[in-house]
Amino acid sequence: MSNELVKQENVEMIVTNAPQSYNENQISHDRCIETGKKLLADIHATGGMNDELDQRAAEFINRARNTVKKMNDKRSPVTKLFDEIRTVFTNMESDVDPAKPDSIPGKLQKMRNDFAAKKRAEAEARRREEELRQRVEVAKNRYRLAVEDDYQQSFNRMLNASFNELSMLNNSITLKNFEQQETSIRNFPITLSEDKITLLPSGAMIPAELNANDSLEIRRQVMTKLLPKFREQYRFDIGENRDNILFMLPSKKKELEAISQASAEEARRREEEMKLREAEEARKREEERLRKEEEEKNRLKVQQQQTEMTGLFSKAAISTPFYQPKLQVKKKIVIKSPLGFLDVINLWWTTEGCELTVDELSKKFKSQITHCEKLANDKSNPHFIQSNHISYEDEVKAK
Repeated sequence: MSNELVKQENVEMIVTNAPQSYNENQISHDRCIETGKKLLADIHATGGMNDELDQRAAEFINRARNTVKKMNDKRSPVTKLFDEIRTVFTNMESDVDPAKPDSIPGKLQKMRNDFAAKKRAEAEARRREEELRQRVEVAKNRYRLAVEDDYQQSFNRMLNASFNELSMLNNSITLKNFEQQETSIRNFPITLSEDKITLLPSGAMIPAELNANDSLEIRRQVMTKLLPKFREQYRFDIGENRDNILFMLPSKKKELEAISQASAEEARRREEEMKLREAEEARKREEERLRKEEEEKNRLKVQQQQTEMTGLFSKAAISTPFYQPKLQVKKKIVIKSPLGFLDVINLWWTTEGCELTVDELSKKFKSQITHCEKLANDKSNPHFIQSNHISYEDEVKAK
């Protein structure tokens, strides 16, 4: 407390005036209460108000107002000094209170809040950047496997078409065209056509996270990786199939010659047996091809699952600053338009207001109720609320 408030004359004034002001106000208080009680007793004794008692009550109320004024004048010097002393104390507290924006601790707290918000925004930006990087990486891996699967299926269809072409050449052999078909089978290409495979388009769906350059580069990488494998597989599978057919051609020719010399019934039987043998051999080759294709599908499926799991559980480490201030993050409503208050009131009403009593709500909406009463008492243009939940009553006050 400053020296100005504790100087001797102030202390003497409080010591001298406070008891005297209290005693005088106590006497005024007691006399006013005593007179008022007597007037109330007279009113009750006569069974209520009458003209004479109403005049006495008016005079008493006027004297009571004057008494209040005199009591206030007597205690004001003392209470004013106490108020000043309290103000000095509260001002000193405010100067060091972090909750006060203008205090030095308050300004430091504001700086800390801004710094913490900046650090949090930076951390959020790093987190979003890392999440985006991870999503792009997962999308690349997923697309790479989808493209590989798509190219593999296209290659399998191409391989199957060559198998069918060889089978058709073999199945259409007769004694008349034997040499011609044998030459066609022997000269059947077992080298994969570069144009046929490298120009294959991919029907795999491009993820939204990838741009055109990323997807084009992934398709190029996948084709570069698969091309040697496709070449080797095509050469081996088609070459093996062609060589098997060529190996069986001499015996097939003998069989055809025997069929041409046999009776009609025997020829039909032997021809049917030959077709059944060829069909069985073709079935075995097809089963083997499908088995290899299924193995490749399972391999890609496992890789796809691993990619998905990596996307779910792999969290790249984000560097954390050496010092991170403690944060308390709360949502704060910012009203952007006067209409926003209607939304606030609506939420408050549905979660709390609807459960309050009329008295509790009247206290909360005192200002709004007062405004509506003012509109109702406008002499020139009164305005009333039309509602089944509201009524207007006359409030009568004697002057």
